[in-house]
Amino acid sequence: MSEVVLVDAHCHVHEYSDEEIKSFGNIRIAGVAMDYESSGATLELAKRFRNIDPFVGLHPWNLHKNLDELENIKRLAVSCGASGLGEVGVDLRFARAPFKEQLKVFSEICELAVENGLPLNVHALGGWDSVVKTCIKLGVKSLLLHWYTGPLELLKEIRDASYFISINPAVTIQQKHMHILREADMDIILTESDGPYNYRGVELTPKSLPGLLNTIASVKRLTVAEASRLIYENYLRFLGASR
Repeated sequence: MSEVVLVDAHCHVHEYSDEEIKSFGNIRIAGVAMDYESSGATLELAKRFRNIDPFVGLHPWNLHKNLDELENIKRLAVSCGASGLGEVGVDLRFARAPFKEQLKVFSEICELAVENGLPLNVHALGGWDSVVKTCIKLGVKSLLLHWYTGPLELLKEIRDASYFISINPAVTIQQKHMHILREADMDIILTESDGPYNYRGVELTPKSLPGLLNTIASVKRLTVAEASRLIYENYLRFLGASR
């Protein structure tokens, strides 16, 4: 692959208009969802835009009010051509549901992923270690820890399990995230925007990805084309459990 192919491995694409999505060009986008409604919307978008890989999920922030939606989301995952499950996971900082309940739901989602060969697109703020250990224990084959800011020492376990982390454009202003980028091996790195989101005055959008790719290439002492090729190969491996 000689051309530069951009990958947004974690984007709330359902929050953009069709015109905005068209403006992103041919960026390969993993569209993640927050609940049943956004899961359905993401699946519909994927019918109109070939560059969108639709994920369905229930965000840990929504467990306290949407737990009964889980069964409906499970049905979507197995019957409507979802590329994977996400955004799912745990959050020890902002979620209102108790951590024990979050982990129970996440374990159910892991089992669904294993049964149906689906990758997981995971939010694990404050619970990185618990998520990785749960996925390994339950036999999850493909896992992305989005916007990874967890322990540096966990990177080896992530790599040994053939899991992935994603780097966000915020890496230029978030010191811990930059440390992760410097230490992580290229064969576990994906790019993401988490758009649409404003982080400390930085507008995060798929349009931020060219700059992010330049940053990664510079830090890893690669050409932009080399970094692009490696990240795209990683993305295909990430989706490989379902595609």
